[in-house]
Amino acid sequence: MIASTPTPPYYAVIFSSIKSDQTQGYDEMAEAMAQMVMQQPGYLGHESARDGIGITVSYWDSLESIKKWKAVSEHLEAQIKGRSTWYQSYKTRICKVEREYAFEKMDESK
Repeated sequence: MIASTPTPPYYAVIFSSIKSDQTQGYDEMAEAMAQMVMQQPGYLGHESARDGIGITVSYWDSLESIKKWKAVSEHLEAQIKGRSTWYQSYKTRICKVEREYAFEKMDESK
């Protein structure tokens, strides 16, 4: 599902990753983080896909909200486990969204 976002400007955190061969506990932690992030002040939504490379884009109202999420203790634990075990590599990019546009095909059966 495509995240519903407000009128720009807002921020996007793009997390691109390649998993290692050691993924025990990864799915459970990813689900816990997905549930937890939705409760964070300033969180606007996210989109995620994985097919070899994983890409998750989360949307935020401010840089301060992003910093606070990065510092949440459970998220810090996930980051440490990701570096030590789950990821072969990753990159995080933080961007300011200044413009957006969309298309949605109307359901012609209605």
